[in-house]
Amino acid sequence: MPSASNTRFQTVFSVLLSLVIATGLWYLVVGRDHVETQVELRVEYRGLPSGLVVGKGMANHLSVRLRGSAELLRNLHSRDLVYTVDLSDVKRGANALPLHVADMPDLKPFEILEVMPSRLILEADAVTERVVPLSNKMLPLPDNSPYVMSPVMLEPSFVTVKGPEMQVNALESLAVIYDPSKNTIEGQHEANVAIAAPPQVEITPPVTTLRYSLELKSESIGLDRVIQFDDEDGEYTVSPTRVHIELSVPENLVHDMDYLDAVRIAVRPAPGLAPGASADVPPLAMLPSGARILHVDPASVRVTRRSDESADERLPADSPFTMPASFFGMELPASGVSRDFSLDDIALPAPAMPQPDDLKVQPVLPGEGGKDKAGASRSTVGVQTMLPAPTPAQPTSPVSNPEPR
Repeated sequence: MPSASNTRFQTVFSVLLSLVIATGLWYLVVGRDHVETQVELRVEYRGLPSGLVVGKGMANHLSVRLRGSAELLRNLHSRDLVYTVDLSDVKRGANALPLHVADMPDLKPFEILEVMPSRLILEADAVTERVVPLSNKMLPLPDNSPYVMSPVMLEPSFVTVKGPEMQVNALESLAVIYDPSKNTIEGQHEANVAIAAPPQVEITPPVTTLRYSLELKSESIGLDRVIQFDDEDGEYTVSPTRVHIELSVPENLVHDMDYLDAVRIAVRPAPGLAPGASADVPPLAMLPSGARILHVDPASVRVTRRSDESADERLPADSPFTMPASFFGMELPASGVSRDFSLDDIALPAPAMPQPDDLKVQPVLPGEGGKDKAGASRSTVGVQTMLPAPTPAQPTSPVSNPEPR
């Protein structure tokens, strides 16, 4: 009897011990290890029918709240989870697409508590294409800038846009924005600028070239200038001899006299102008850097070529191109020297023969011939003496040089 009671007690004790152990294991496995967490799913789209584009409602990520084993959830966070949305049944207009994230193999071991958003509302529209002009939205220069900006040119000035019909049809132009203060140097400038466009709109080409120039701020002034004429021979005349010119010059050089003196007005004779003929020729302006012509009064001047007779009469008697009327007692022609001038045209006087009484020759003393007062040899070359020839009986004495003292 006592043995049966002990056996029954051991059996009950074993059952209770097993229940406590099972309860503890269940708590450790089920109660302690099961936690809740939230994961992000990256959304991809496929199967969109051709000719359609989704304009609104597309989501890039989904948030899913899960419950499961901590160890499994820890491994799930380290993986790239992607949910693919099938768009093969999408029609033009609004489309409601439920999300079945529970069908994903990676999420089946877990209990899905919530999906945000629970479904996607997509607005599908037809794809269209059209040409749209570009509008310049150049930012202004600072007020204290010494430069002014010329009109801006865009190349190309039109682009092709492609996208949802509602967005494309609403575009009147596309803005091109640029800040010219990035390069404040006088002269021509060029920059490639990206074209701003709405999302989901494709632009071809996506970049345009912007060209402009910066010039110094200018002021208008008026100057009177004498016409300069490159005519050394005086063959041409010009009428009028002065012109009035309106200029645009940098405002910081308006009162710079050296700068203004560099303004010149010149005239070139018309080619092939016959003697005595006239022609209207526009004056040529020579300007310093930064100056621009606004107006010239008169716009043309008359250039006249003198005739041959008037050109000869105009030469002065003492100029290098004429001969004086009298030169060393010779009567010379009064007309100027022409290109056919020859010395044979001048009547030279007949040379007079020298007479014996006109020549006075000093006798040459022996030992002193060929010497001057300083003792230097005196040359007799070019002097002709009229002396009688010596007779054979009277030889001439040789001329010898004295011994040096």
